[in-house]
Amino acid sequence: MTADEIIDKVRDLPVVAETARKLTSQLSQPDWHRDELIETLRCDSVLTAKLLRLCNSAHCAAREPVLSLDQAVFLLGGEMIFRMVCAIGYGACLRTPAPGYDTEANGLWSHSLNTALGAEHLAKVEYYGNFPSSTAFTAGLLHDIGKIVMNKALTPKDRAEIRQKIASQSLTRIAAEKAVLGVNHCEIGFCLLKRWSLPGPILEAVANHHSPVTQPEVQLSAVVYFADCAAHLSDCAPGLDAHVVEVKSAAANVLGLDVNTVEHTLTNINGAMHLLPQLEAAA
Repeated sequence: MTADEIIDKVRDLPVVAETARKLTSQLSQPDWHRDELIETLRCDSVLTAKLLRLCNSAHCAAREPVLSLDQAVFLLGGEMIFRMVCAIGYGACLRTPAPGYDTEANGLWSHSLNTALGAEHLAKVEYYGNFPSSTAFTAGLLHDIGKIVMNKALTPKDRAEIRQKIASQSLTRIAAEKAVLGVNHCEIGFCLLKRWSLPGPILEAVANHHSPVTQPEVQLSAVVYFADCAAHLSDCAPGLDAHVVEVKSAAANVLGLDVNTVEHTLTNINGAMHLLPQLEAAA
């Protein structure tokens, strides 16, 4: 079965606000201006109302009431507003429970936000790769959206076969998906976002976030892979030191970086995830 066939098979596909998609494309350009963000948002009263409500919530704790888009951008900054718009626009579909992945409604949502914040940090602060931070944030947020679609298409038999192959053949999750269905969640996510007309770098990142491209130059998939590792490590329970070491070593090997560099960068990414509570409240 192909990715397109699986997407066509699912009746209740993830739905996002057209405004969020438009802003994603607009703000993927390196020279975007906050006025573009405001003008696009003015055309969507529902998204604007949700944004202003979030700006005035306890999670954001603005010093004064936020009564307009212009005021929201002035007080919080264009980047924070963009994060909130993405969280509101894409949040509903990413909070869908995914029992096929043993994921609760908020599990994938929190992981996606952490990956988005990590990818943004890598692009903006660590200068890893050469991508606008808004593009990196969006790619991190959407990297696992194929799981939502695949989960809707999986039958109980499919789920059992995938788990069996992981356990008995030591396959990775994406390899087991491929073996059972002929396609994995990365390919499905790529096809879905292509239908949504999202920019090429985001498509590349979603398609390759388990097999990041670093040669001849770093692609966005490597940024998202790096952030994905950090997000998974942030969820690790105490006592899993061996797993942490293994992940850091694997990341260094895949990315072609020194282990100490990877460890230092992962620590910095983890510090950038402090905005998670604000964004979790958006959807």
